[in-house]
Amino acid sequence: MNILTKFTTIIFIVSTLSISAQASDFECDSGPKSGWMAKDTILQSLTAQGYKVRKVEVEDGCYEVYAMKNGKKYEVFVNPKTGAIEKTKEK
Repeated sequence: MNILTKFTTIIFIVSTLSISAQASDFECDSGPKSGWMAKDTILQSLTAQGYKVRKVEVEDGCYEVYAMKNGKKYEVFVNPKTGAIEKTKEK
């Protein structure tokens, strides 16, 4: 294996590891699911704030909501215990 191939392989591995680390850098302090709010309650709250909800998933202890607002796409992380928006990312 020549030096260029080794260097390229190392760069690929390092960039893959850093992407994985960035993806998992956020978690909600949500506790057991028995204490979580219902998805419908979260949907009603976001709708009242002007979001048009497209999809809801659970990830890293948060409700991860894919929604639109003012013509823009958002990924909204909602604490399932409190209903508070923990983080919002424009897509």
